[in-house]
Amino acid sequence: MASIRTRSVKDMGNGHNMGLSAPSLITFLLSFVIMLSVFFAKFFDATIPGLNGETTQFAGLLFAYIILTLGCLLRSF
Repeated sequence: MASIRTRSVKDMGNGHNMGLSAPSLITFLLSFVIMLSVFFAKFFDATIPGLNGETTQFAGLLFAYIILTLGCLLRSF
């Protein structure tokens, strides 16, 4: 199977290339666990401390998405 490499998307002009990479397994699992906890709190009325209102559930999903996005943008995260 051929190895898949990411190519730079845009040259920033100062020698740095901006590119996307796959998130590490730990980053993906962390965001997935946060997303699942919000899902269970919302749809199955699970009691999870800190995820009891609509606003905090939205903030939890936003936090999970930000973690996943940072994992894709930063290579060492």
